[in-house]
Amino acid sequence: MKNKLLGNALLLFLSVIFSVALVFAFIELPRLFDVVIQNRFGFPQFDQGLGEINALKTEMFIEGLHLRWIGYGSLLLILVLIVIGYATRKTGWALAGAVGLFIPVFGEFALTMFFLAGLGFLRVGWLPFLEVNFFDLLDLGKVIYVPYWILLWFFGLFKWNASMFLTYLFMASGAFLFTWGVLVWLRSRFGNQQVATAWIYKISRHPQYLGWILLSYGLILFTPFINQMKRTWSVSNSLPWLLMTMTILGICMMEEIRMMKITSGEYDVYRKSSPFLIPLPGWISRAIGWPARKITGAPYPTRPAQVFRIILLYTGILIGLSLFWVDLGPEKSFDTSKPEHLQELSALVKEIRRMGDNRKGIYSMMENIPLYGDAGTDTLKSLATHSNPIIREFSIQFLADQRCMSAENIYLNALNDSVKRVRSSAIAATGTLFSERAADSLIQLLVAPRFPNNKFHIYGALGSIGHPKAIPYLVEGLDGQEWFNQRAALDAIIYIDPCTGTEYAIRELQDEDVQVRQNAVTQCILSEDPRVVEPLRGLFDDEDFEVRFYAKQGVRRMLD
Repeated sequence: MKNKLLGNALLLFLSVIFSVALVFAFIELPRLFDVVIQNRFGFPQFDQGLGEINALKTEMFIEGLHLRWIGYGSLLLILVLIVIGYATRKTGWALAGAVGLFIPVFGEFALTMFFLAGLGFLRVGWLPFLEVNFFDLLDLGKVIYVPYWILLWFFGLFKWNASMFLTYLFMASGAFLFTWGVLVWLRSRFGNQQVATAWIYKISRHPQYLGWILLSYGLILFTPFINQMKRTWSVSNSLPWLLMTMTILGICMMEEIRMMKITSGEYDVYRKSSPFLIPLPGWISRAIGWPARKITGAPYPTRPAQVFRIILLYTGILIGLSLFWVDLGPEKSFDTSKPEHLQELSALVKEIRRMGDNRKGIYSMMENIPLYGDAGTDTLKSLATHSNPIIREFSIQFLADQRCMSAENIYLNALNDSVKRVRSSAIAATGTLFSERAADSLIQLLVAPRFPNNKFHIYGALGSIGHPKAIPYLVEGLDGQEWFNQRAALDAIIYIDPCTGTEYAIRELQDEDVQVRQNAVTQCILSEDPRVVEPLRGLFDDEDFEVRFYAKQGVRRMLD
C-alpha cells in the first residue's frame, strides 16, 4: 500500500511537471528569447499601432527582414506538415502543424507582454491573410465564440457579467484536464496497459487534447478589449484557433485508427463506452456525427483519407456558419422610434451604472450605445458627467468617435477633470474634432498646468488641430525630459508645418535618447525630403541597432 501511494505521488508529480513545462514552453521561453534578441543583439522593433508612421515602420520591418517571404514560407510549411502527418499517419507531424497554427493565437494573448507578440515572428505566418483586404479573412472562424456568447447570456440573466470568470474557467479547467489526463496516461503505461480507460478516460477518450483545446480557448478570450499597455496590429484569433482545433481533432481520429490496429479490438470495446471528446446527449452526438458517417459509411473512420475529408467538411461547415457574424455590410443600428428599443437603451444604461470599476465590462456595453442614433448620443452626453470616472472617460471617447461637435463644451469642461484618464480622453477628443476653441485651453494647460502628466496627449491634440500658434510651445517640448513627450511634440510640429518639422527632426537625430532618435529617423523617412539623406547616412554606425536598421532602410527607399 505504501509503495502504491508513493508511485501515485510520483506519477502526479511527473504529470504536474510535464504540464508546467508545456506552459513554460509557450509563455516563458518566447519571453526569454525576446530578452536575448533585444538586449544582446539589439534586434529592431516596429511600431504596432495605427497611423502613417507605424505603417511605414512595419512595412520597412517586413521588407528589411524579408518577412513576407518568411510568412508565405511559414504558412506553406504548416500546411505541408499537416498533410504529411495525415498522409503518413505520423500524427507528430500534424501536431507540429497544429502548434504552428496556434502561434498567432498565443501572439494575441501575449500582445501586452513583449515585442514578439506583434506582427513579427509570432504573426509572420499570417502575413498572406493580412494582405487580403476585401474583408477580414481571419474572422471566418467567429462561430467558435458561440458557446462563450451563450454562457454570457445565461449569466446575464442573473445580472452578472461573467466574461473574466469564463475566461479563467476555461483556462483553469483546461489545465486541470490536461494534467489529469497525463497522470492517468502515465499510470496506464507504467501498469503495462495498452489502453488507458480509468478516471478521466471514461469521460473523454482524448483528455489531454481536450484540456489543451479548453486552455487555448481561454487564452483567446483573455485578450483584453482595451489594451492600456500598448497598441498592436491585431490579428483575429477565431480562424487560427478553429484551424488548430480541427487539426487536433483529426489527430485524435488518426490515433484511434492506430490504436485499433495495435490493440486487437480492445480499443474498439473501450471506444464504444467512452465519448470522443466531451459527454453529450445521444441525439446531439448522433446529429454532430451524421456528416462524418456519410463520408465513412461506418461509425468511425478507418483510413487517413477519410479523416482528411471529415476535417475538411467540418471546417467548411464552421467557416460557412461564421459568415453570419462576419461584418460585410453596414453597421448595425436600432430604430429608437420603437418603444422597445428605448427600453433596451434604458436597461443598458442601468446595467452600466451598476458595474462599478469593471473597465472591460463597461466598455463592452457602452460600445453599443452609439447604435441607438440620436438617443444614444444624448445618452452619452448625460453619462459624460457621471460620478464614475470610467463612464465619463468612455462617454467622451465614444462621442468623439462619432465626431459629435455638439458635445464640444463637454470636452472643454473635462479638460480640467480631476481624473487623468478622463482628461486624456477629453484632450484626445478636441484633437479628433479639430476644435479651434480648444487650442487656447490646451496651450494654457502647458503654460500653467493645473494637473501634470498630460503633455503627451496635449501635444497630439495641438498637432491635430493644426494651429500655427502652438508651434513655439511644441518646440519647447522638444527639450523635455521624457522621450515620449519629445516624440509627440515633434510629430505635432511636422503635422502643422512639415518643412519646419523636418528641420527639427534632423536636429533630433543627434539626441542622446535612443527612442527620440528612433522616432526622428522614421519622421525623416516619411518626409521624403532630400535634406534628410546625409543625416540618415550619419546614423549607419549608430550604437542602436534599430536606429541603424531604419536609417539604412530609409535611405534605400528614398534612393531607389
